[in-house]
This record gives sequence, C-alpha cells and structure tokens, in this order.
Amino acid sequence: MQPRFGGKKPTGTPSLAWSSVVVVASLLAGASIVHNLYKPDLTLPPIESNEASKERS
Repeated sequence: MQPRFGGKKPTGTPSLAWSSVVVVASLLAGASIVHNLYKPDLTLPPIESNEASKERS
C-alpha cells in the first residue's frame, strides 16, 4: 500500500541552505542596527607625505 500524496513526509526542519541564509541575513541586520545606533567615525586620518616622514628620521 502506497502513501496517498507523494513520497516522504515533511520533517519540519528547513534545509541547511535556508538555515545558512537566515543566519547570514540576521547577522547583517543586527550589524546594521548596531552601526546605526553607535555611528562610528570611519574616516581615515590624512596620509602624510614621504618628505615629512624623512624629516623625522
């Protein structure tokens, strides 16, 4: 006797691929929220010329 509606029964657990996508998306969302709360200053200091570094030596 065969099952009425197809082969295997659903297990209730998502595939590893979907789990990975959900984890990455949630980490990115969390990082975005933290970044918007703290707003770090990401500007780099000006690069000194080679002449200035030669004078120090």
